[in-house]
Amino acid sequence: MAIETPTQRPANALTSRQFRFLWFNNVTFFLVANAQRFVFGWLVLDGLQRGEGTQGLVVFTLGLPAALLVLQAGAWADRWDRRRMLIATQLAGGVAMMATALLVGADRIGLGWIIVATLLTGSASAIGAPVRSALIPALVAKDQLFSAIAVNAIAMTLSMILGPLLAKTVGDQFGFEGAFWFQAILLFVGIAFLLRLEVPAHEEVGQRRSVVAETRLAVRHVLADHNLATLFRLLLVASLTINPAVMVTMQAHVKDELGRTAGDAAIPFALMGLGIAISSVVVMRKGDMPNKGAVFQRAMMCGTALTFLIGRSNSFAQVLVLSFLMGLAGGFFINMNQGLIQANTPQPVMGRVMGLYTLVTVGLLPFGALLLGTVASIIGVGNTISLAAAVGFAVVAITYRRNTELRRLS
Repeated sequence: MAIETPTQRPANALTSRQFRFLWFNNVTFFLVANAQRFVFGWLVLDGLQRGEGTQGLVVFTLGLPAALLVLQAGAWADRWDRRRMLIATQLAGGVAMMATALLVGADRIGLGWIIVATLLTGSASAIGAPVRSALIPALVAKDQLFSAIAVNAIAMTLSMILGPLLAKTVGDQFGFEGAFWFQAILLFVGIAFLLRLEVPAHEEVGQRRSVVAETRLAVRHVLADHNLATLFRLLLVASLTINPAVMVTMQAHVKDELGRTAGDAAIPFALMGLGIAISSVVVMRKGDMPNKGAVFQRAMMCGTALTFLIGRSNSFAQVLVLSFLMGLAGGFFINMNQGLIQANTPQPVMGRVMGLYTLVTVGLLPFGALLLGTVASIIGVGNTISLAAAVGFAVVAITYRRNTELRRLS
């Protein structure tokens, strides 16, 4: 499959037929990923009547496979048929969701199976994530990369809006069983787009190594570039502080301190997704904007400040407004960071480096969730959210002041 030449190529990456197939599949996958974290938390907090500590444990097991598998999966993505890998992982996730729905319907669901199900679906997602990331620059030309990343971010943020809301709507009508059937069906529908996807062959570089050696290769590439290493360090901080505070702990904040149900957390999640979608459209329309490193860091500072205010708020209406504003900052954060990393990584090692990216952004989330869940049981949920935000803000502010080279990176 040939990539269009600059004179033939339209500005919008979605005009590429093969990228469209990947994008539509990503929509279904991201819908389930966001619905999944929300529904499992909803089931634990409202269905099983457990606390935020148990919720943190479930999120931990959902994300643990990412910490264990993504680096090896990144190496697999550089060696194996990427299309078949996505089909296999999405099929496995669909079967796990179908089994969970059947157990809920039979009133046989318990914490034991929830742990098993989250490990299974987490494994499928962990293997597929670096494959999806590696495919984006393989399906578009280099000067379309930021457009493709922005369009993909829109898919991700649309799922943040619709995933929890649709899952809650289905769950309100058909119970938790219906919410899990909803996820299974979406995953099976997404496979239809993968069946039509044509993936260009990719060259395998170097001999096959152990996962430890593959990890060293990815880390060596990152550390060889000072700016790339700094981007990963800031991602590391966000993944242990801001991300779990917003994506996990806020659900308990809505229930325990704002007097709502855990299911009502779907509303701020949706508004956050709307904000990310809006800023992602801005990035897509602007294309190759200058000083992306500065935009990324400023967005992170804004996001951490807004997260701090969410933790201090005792009004659900205030949380809704702050969540939307945080989403606006988050869209620039996501697009600039991922785009800068992919633009500075050669295609032959793209899978390995994006495996490392997934490890930091997804694999560390469960550890952050477990940590913040424990801290929340001691000092309270709102205080924990604000503390995590303060740590994140301090780190990025110091980096912004000291690293002028990163601010100029484009």
